[in-house]
Amino acid sequence: MRRLTLAAGIAGIAAIGLFVWLSQAGDLKQTVKNPQELLGKMKSVLSGKSSEDELDPALLAEKIREGNSLIRQSRLLLLHNMGPISAEVLQIIQTPTQSFRATGKYWQAPQSKSRLLVEMEIEKASGRILQVSNGQVIWSVREITSEADQAVRAEKSKSEKSDNDKYDTEKPQNRLQIERVDLQRLSDFAKATGVDETGSQFAREMHSGLPGLLSSLEARMDFRAVKQVSINQQSCIVLEGEWKADIPENQLEDGFAVKVFQQSRPDLVRLFIRESDLFPMRYLCLKQHPDRSGYYAQLAMELTEVTQLPNLDPSMFNYRPPDEQVPNDITHEYLSRIATYGKAPDAVVK
Repeated sequence: MRRLTLAAGIAGIAAIGLFVWLSQAGDLKQTVKNPQELLGKMKSVLSGKSSEDELDPALLAEKIREGNSLIRQSRLLLLHNMGPISAEVLQIIQTPTQSFRATGKYWQAPQSKSRLLVEMEIEKASGRILQVSNGQVIWSVREITSEADQAVRAEKSKSEKSDNDKYDTEKPQNRLQIERVDLQRLSDFAKATGVDETGSQFAREMHSGLPGLLSSLEARMDFRAVKQVSINQQSCIVLEGEWKADIPENQLEDGFAVKVFQQSRPDLVRLFIRESDLFPMRYLCLKQHPDRSGYYAQLAMELTEVTQLPNLDPSMFNYRPPDEQVPNDITHEYLSRIATYGKAPDAVVK
């Protein structure tokens, strides 16, 4: 049960679209409209009579259009207007009765390169997630290690006559998982089939790190500004998102998947966008508490010590799996999803 709890916590980290998976901006050199003009509209909305005005469907629709537009502008600025950056990552994962802390580091460079490392410990087990994209290939590495596993390794290294089969049965199942996505195949497929490469659905398959998170939110949720706050003496606009449409449960393959989906899906998302440059500072996944009124934060992520750098070593965006480990290539899963997306208005399929 302890191992299952840790696995669930690690899966919660991945919900960042960390998992949202990664890649290159490709030809999506879209024009970034004046974000400050949009922010001016958002501020006027926040200073209005929100309690009564929200009852007006037309005004609510306008708020949603502006909120969604701000999410899109933030994503495009990150992709096309920002140089190399690094940041410290803090994540808090909560259940109705427990709280777990994870820490890590995030790096991003132009051409959709990113690297995210997050680590956490729960009782006698530790988890590690590494996601790396060089703009051509996505690597996702998830590892769970317990004290028992470490003892098995130590014992095996001491004994020259160890029974390998015995040790293999004692190791935790799925302790190390490595997945790979070929981004060039996705891009080639989209061009060949006329898929709209400017849409948020395609973007969430192709982008990494923070742009990947934002594109996933843009594709699946409607946002509107709800208030202004200060984070570390920096003014931020809080955007609150709700699901655009429910995912039919009959699309999930089994009852266990349905149950996990129902239990883990957040009811609300809140995104804190820094006013000065539309940088996403904080991300909250909120779920209705089962025993009392109000919400609890299933996942809270905050980026601190965000630093703009002159350059980053390109090698940090490459990854090579261990020789004895065969990665699971999941490119076909992405291709299957992309095949269902709408085509560009002027698409010509060859």
